[in-house]
Amino acid sequence: MVVKRSELRLRVISAIILAALALSEVLVGGWLFAVFVSVMAFIVFLEWTAIVRLEAFGALRIGSIALMSVSLLSLVFFGPQIAFVALCICTAAAFFWTRASTLETAGWTAFAVFYCGMSALALVELRNAENGIAVILLLFAIVWGTDIGAYFVGRKIGGPKLAPKISPGKTQSGAFGGFVIAMICGCLIAVLTQVLDPITALFIAGLISIVSQIGDLFESYLKRRFSVKDSGSIIPGHGGVFDRVDGLMPAAIALFVVFKFL
Repeated sequence: MVVKRSELRLRVISAIILAALALSEVLVGGWLFAVFVSVMAFIVFLEWTAIVRLEAFGALRIGSIALMSVSLLSLVFFGPQIAFVALCICTAAAFFWTRASTLETAGWTAFAVFYCGMSALALVELRNAENGIAVILLLFAIVWGTDIGAYFVGRKIGGPKLAPKISPGKTQSGAFGGFVIAMICGCLIAVLTQVLDPITALFIAGLISIVSQIGDLFESYLKRRFSVKDSGSIIPGHGGVFDRVDGLMPAAIALFVVFKFL
C-alpha cells in the first residue's frame, strides 16, 4: 500500500509539472508553442519506432526520423498548410523506406509519421484559431478530465474490464467515470471562456472523451502487440511521453476536425 501511495504521489507531481509547462506554452502561443508541440511529437515518434523495434542506429530508423523531422520543421517554419503537404509526402516516403524491414514495421512507421505529425499540426491550428487559448484549454480539460475520472473511478469501483485483451487494468466503470468527468470539465471551461454554448460543449466533450479513451487503448494495443510495458522512462511515474499524451493526440485531431468542418 505504501508503494502504491508513493507511486501515486510521483504521478501527481509529474502531472502537475507537465500541466504547468503545457499551459505556459499555450499562453505564449506563436512559434514557441509550435516548437514545443513539435518536440513532444518528435519524442513520441522516437518512442514509437523503438516500440516497433526499428534498430536504434540503423539506416531505416535514421531515415524515418529524418522524414519525421522534415514534417515537423515544415510546421514550425512554414505553417500548417505546407506542413500537411509535407506530412503526406513524408508518410509515403517512410513506408517505402522502411519496407526493407517488414511490411508490418513499414506500416506502423508510416502511420507513426502521419499520426504524430497530424496531432502536432492539429494542436498548432487549434491554438492559432480565434479564441485559440480557450479552445486548447477546452481540449486539455476534456482529456485530463477523462484521465483523472477513469483512474480514480476505476480504482474506487472496479468491476468488469473494458478491454481485457488490450489493457487489463482498464474497467468499464473507469471509462464511464472518465466520460462523465470530461463532460463536466468541458462544459465548465466552455461556459467560463464562452467558447461554446453548454449543450454543444457537452456533446463535443463526450465525443472527444471517447476518442481520447480510444487513443489510450490504441497505445496499449501497440505496446501489447510488440510486448512492451512502457513507451519510455522519461517521465517519472508515467513512463514515456507517448504514455502521457496517448489520449491527447487523437483528441486534438478530432477537435480540430470538429472546429474546422462542423
